[in-house]
Amino acid sequence: MKVIYTDKPGSEPGVCYRLLSEFFGVISAATDVYVQGDNPNIIDAYKRAGIKVSAVGEDGLRLDGPTVAEYVAAGYQASAYPPEGYASRSTADEIAAAVAAQATPPETDPLKMTVPDLKAWLAAKGIEFDASAKKEDLQALVPKE
Repeated sequence: MKVIYTDKPGSEPGVCYRLLSEFFGVISAATDVYVQGDNPNIIDAYKRAGIKVSAVGEDGLRLDGPTVAEYVAAGYQASAYPPEGYASRSTADEIAAAVAAQATPPETDPLKMTVPDLKAWLAAKGIEFDASAKKEDLQALVPKE
């Protein structure tokens, strides 16, 4: 059962709403608990009971979501950040940079790649190289096509 502690109870079916001021103990049937604002006594009580608990902001959005970097690393588009129901944990500049990075297609010419991308490309081709090699030395290993 999903339990939400808030000052503004809702009427979502299958959800048990409780006022923050009326916490009298853990609801043992709870499986997911969301606590609005800074209420460590409620959060700690559920954690001690081994029940999953998440803090939510005053706007009702969860505060335990990913950063834009974590979101993109998981395979999602930066333009869809933050995920629905979650507050952003990244700055507007970080989000803009992630969106711009995804808008730029990856470089396919190994001679124009960054060193980390070039190393990954060489490794994928089975070409051995010194991990401390400079860019020019790595570029010299690219087969002439």
